[in-house]
Amino acid sequence: MGILAKDPSGLRFAYAQSWLSSPDAFSADPLNLPLSPGEKTASKLWGCFEDATPDNWGRKVLLATHKQAPANELEWLLASRGAGAGCLLFSASRHSVAPPVPVPSFSELERLLELADEIDRGELPDHLDDALAKLLVYGSSMGGARPKVTVRLDERQYIAKLSRRDDLFNQPRAEFASLAMAKDAGIPVPGHRLHTVNGRTLLLIERFDREGEHRCHYLSANALIAPERMRQGDMEGSVSYLRLATIIQKISQDAQADRHDLYRRMIFNISISNTDDHLKNHGFLHQGHDQYRLAPAFDLLPHPEQTDELALIVGTQGRAATFENALSQCERFGLSKVQASQIIEEVMAVTTHAASYFQEAGLSPVEVGILSAACGLNRM
Repeated sequence: MGILAKDPSGLRFAYAQSWLSSPDAFSADPLNLPLSPGEKTASKLWGCFEDATPDNWGRKVLLATHKQAPANELEWLLASRGAGAGCLLFSASRHSVAPPVPVPSFSELERLLELADEIDRGELPDHLDDALAKLLVYGSSMGGARPKVTVRLDERQYIAKLSRRDDLFNQPRAEFASLAMAKDAGIPVPGHRLHTVNGRTLLLIERFDREGEHRCHYLSANALIAPERMRQGDMEGSVSYLRLATIIQKISQDAQADRHDLYRRMIFNISISNTDDHLKNHGFLHQGHDQYRLAPAFDLLPHPEQTDELALIVGTQGRAATFENALSQCERFGLSKVQASQIIEEVMAVTTHAASYFQEAGLSPVEVGILSAACGLNRM
């Protein structure tokens, strides 16, 4: 695709001429790195590349399993070996790319979990199994701070999200219930299932940026909005669902459907108190050339400790998690007040029964009480 370089003055990127002339060419980011000749410069790594770097947990794994820590963002990209989100692969060579790290099979899940627990506690074994460590690296390069691994099952890749002993409630079961609610509320979600290993609950979520051996280009909302490149005054109003709706109009293959879908997701997040709905928890999948569709919804979970405000601006009342606030700017999503109110009713028809979903997911009565209370707030 191109050459990404770093020098004392900053970062440089240029599309390769062979890529520019290819009939299948597409940009790494249609808004911030449009497909055109010439060198682009920046002081910080472009978000489309940052999406492919490991986040907090992935970096913790890499630091624990590598003798030498990556010195900069480009070295983090090389260390991830194609395990991050999306289709981009990175190489220090102009002529070849090292093959991606192999995907662990489901049969290796138990051993991977043991190693992940040791890394999470900061207790690495004296004799680290290099082969096992490399397999753990693959599944740990996805975003987020919580421990996770990736495994291959039935020719598909799944992210295994783990429970922690100090969690307020069983997060894998709560997220499983939240995904089920979202699906019933008309929101596309990835395939998901619960699994138990040695009495410990795991949530397996199908990777939507992988279709068999095919890797799909993925862009987070954070990459497209690029808040780190904005002046402080401009950033505040841009970290919003409203800005996302505008971006959808620019890049979506079906802007009307995606704007309506985004509004439904916003209403769902308000309904269940999913207040961790930051820009990295929204994304887009490439459809061809420079057109995209909203990716399936993910990281859906009530946050009982913070129920008043979402992470993104909702409407004229800022981040306030109320339907009144959501209705205040519904036209930005291509919806009339009547249409927007209908979506609210459809979502509430599902989330008012949140307790049943949590019970069916196997949560304890105490956990059901904590979570359903966060989903039962008066949002008008």
